[in-house]
Amino acid sequence: MPTSVHSVYSVLNIRRTGFSVILQCMFIAPLVILVLVLSIVYWSIRNGISPMPSTRKQRQAMISLLPAEIHGRIADLGSGWGTLAMALARRLPACSITGYENSPIPLCTSKLIARFARQSNLEFFRANLLSVPLNDFQAIVCYLHPSAMRKLQTKLEAELPAGTPVICNTFAMAGWKAEEVITLDDLYHTHIYSYRMRG
Repeated sequence: MPTSVHSVYSVLNIRRTGFSVILQCMFIAPLVILVLVLSIVYWSIRNGISPMPSTRKQRQAMISLLPAEIHGRIADLGSGWGTLAMALARRLPACSITGYENSPIPLCTSKLIARFARQSNLEFFRANLLSVPLNDFQAIVCYLHPSAMRKLQTKLEAELPAGTPVICNTFAMAGWKAEEVITLDDLYHTHIYSYRMRG
């Protein structure tokens, strides 16, 4: 076969292969997106709330309510996309921040971002919040819906030592008296609640 003809066949073959790859990507990409969306929807229904990231104002308020002398381990229960845990890790380098989340997509996203951020004091785990031992944490932060808060409340009362700070975004702990409540200047006038465990 003449070289020129062979070159033409090679070019055509490359173009066919490239076109085939493009078609495959056009088919696979929407399928992957659909699977991701369905996963988030499934876990949102199962958990009773979608994995909403805390806003910058909410994060700042929650961090400001932690004791100035805080050290040791802090748990972010229902860490979602990891925005609060990452902010805590940056602002409190002497503390060890652990985020717990059961929805796979937000959890994987958190782990990926944390790896690129190279925060040595930050880690994320997939877990059922009601099965995580909490007695070794020096503070708890959470952004959970009321039903989950009620289930968690008994666990906190049983496991946390007296004086442990518990900071809640948006939803209060029923029956607990907050030490301080911050009302944010945002669209929903969000409340941030600060508690201390009683002995």
